[in-house]
Amino acid sequence: METEILTKPTVEVDEKKLKRQKRARTALRIFGRAFEKLLTRTVVTGLENIPKQGPVLFGPNHFSTYDALILMIHLPKEAQFVGPGDFKLLWPANLVVENLGLILTDRGSVDRHSLKQMEDVLKNGGMLGLFPEGGTWEKGIHDVKSGAAYLSMVTGATIVPMSLGGTYWAWDNILRLKRPRITIHFGEPIPPIQTSGNRKTRQQELQQASEDLMDRIYAKLPPEDQKLYDDVPRKRYRAELEFMPDTFKPENVPSLSGLTELISKPNLFYPMHRNAKLPCRPFVQRKGQFTPAREFQVAVLALQEAFNTIFKGYLEYRLGDEKAALIRRDFEEFLPLIEQAIKADVAIKFKPIEWMVEDGQQ
Repeated sequence: METEILTKPTVEVDEKKLKRQKRARTALRIFGRAFEKLLTRTVVTGLENIPKQGPVLFGPNHFSTYDALILMIHLPKEAQFVGPGDFKLLWPANLVVENLGLILTDRGSVDRHSLKQMEDVLKNGGMLGLFPEGGTWEKGIHDVKSGAAYLSMVTGATIVPMSLGGTYWAWDNILRLKRPRITIHFGEPIPPIQTSGNRKTRQQELQQASEDLMDRIYAKLPPEDQKLYDDVPRKRYRAELEFMPDTFKPENVPSLSGLTELISKPNLFYPMHRNAKLPCRPFVQRKGQFTPAREFQVAVLALQEAFNTIFKGYLEYRLGDEKAALIRRDFEEFLPLIEQAIKADVAIKFKPIEWMVEDGQQ
């Protein structure tokens, strides 16, 4: 029980906090709209599909942290938002979370405290912004969590699908002053999710409802954004390892397909080296560069430790148990090779190889 967190503050403190959050939200909306108008070319459609009253759950696709700014600017001002509570956020995201009163959730576990907060918002007729995919990491269109469908089922909330286009590279383009084209479409509201009442099939029914929601979102995305979703399931990965001096020729060189996929997906790997500041230089430096084997050892051991401690559940939640196990196996297979290279005073070049297969191929 989280009794310390749930300790009831005074009404005066609550009111001050709410007023501060309200002022911060108003300031963000004003600044955000000016920022959007100046630095992007944003087109909004489907405004007639926004319900006048709750309970309403807004469910957008999620390519980038820019998506969160879109929700805070374009959703009704009384809407509440769900944010990540499972790793340290960087500036300015940390300021947003601290001052806007977001509901933070630990995505690697069943966070009953945050789930109760979300239910309370909707049961009280409120509006909630929640990303059905659960995060920004690169994934296929049906790699979706069932949380939005579950909340709709237990609270009777209508779901408004939102299709956000052009946001995957939004920050990069904004920093280069390219004024990216951003599209925002509010889809036709989906009635509250209902299931058959059979507990044995409920999770399957909720998952199907979640995939149906993503199909609606996908249908209103620009073709280039649809392609991002289409390509992910067709991508395959392996590592090409080279050694210097090249007289070092180990017998068994693992393909490291799981590790390569992890480091090849920016949104998936950024929290490791940018947020948590893990020593991942061998995997994020310029490709084609030889690095002392000991640096690889430090990086792999740091990742291995992190996925058992501060990032426990991170891989399983985002990639599933099978791929998470593959990445852990890659660590175990890579470390003996690294140790051999250290003894031989050898440098290693880690080159990620990525290719596409046809639908249905392994």
